[in-house]
Parts: sequence; structure tokens; C-alpha cells
Amino acid sequence: MSCRWAVGVFAFALPALMGCSGGLELYPVKGTVTYKGKPVPAGVVWFDPDATTGSAAPQGFAYIKDGAFDSAANGRGVAGGTYLVRVEGFDGKPGNELPLGKPLFATFEQKTDFPKARSELALAVPPGRP
Repeated sequence: MSCRWAVGVFAFALPALMGCSGGLELYPVKGTVTYKGKPVPAGVVWFDPDATTGSAAPQGFAYIKDGAFDSAANGRGVAGGTYLVRVEGFDGKPGNELPLGKPLFATFEQKTDFPKARSELALAVPPGRP
């Protein structure tokens, strides 16, 4: 094995190890999601950096299971700052072309400011949503 080959492999692997964060430190977000006072059975929480701030942070996400989510377990955290948090909630009963089940409500959105540290977030989707 030549040094040139090893350098080539390292140069290829480094971006993969860094992920899509562009070198930004990402912090995990965990929390809960309720709808009509009950835990959301399944879904996804998306963390979209606020485009109006010129943030170069990547989009984060976490999967909801039984009303709880944790980006450290199966997702990607946030870099800190203002994010648009979007919640997609489902009944958790998989069917044809519906791996998470039927939607419970239209996508819920709220702006949230995250610190540059681990965060916890309790999301309560308002009951009047279709």
C-alpha cells in the first residue's frame, strides 16, 4: 500500500466522517411531542435553520416514537441559533405506502432559539389542527 493511496482514502473519508455539518459543532435535541394531550405515536421533527439569519447550519431531524424524540439516537442535532421546528405526526399504524401510518394533523411549525448546547424541547401541537 502506498502513502499516496492512504492519503487518497483519508481525503475521501474525511468529508464522510464530518457529515454534512460543514465542520459546525452540532448539539443534540431531545424532547416530547403531544397532540390533543396525548403522545404522538410516530413522526419526524425537522430543525430548519432560519434562512433570514444567513445561517450555514445543516437541517437537523429526529424521529418521534411514542411521543419522544432524540436527535442523538437517530437523527442530527442543531448548531444553535434560530430554527424553524416542523412536526409531522402519524398514528403509527403502518399501511401501504404509509410507513409511519396516517397523518394526525397538518405540519405544525414554530420558531425556536437553541443554545450551543444540548437542548430539551416539549412540543404541544394545538388541538384544532386538521
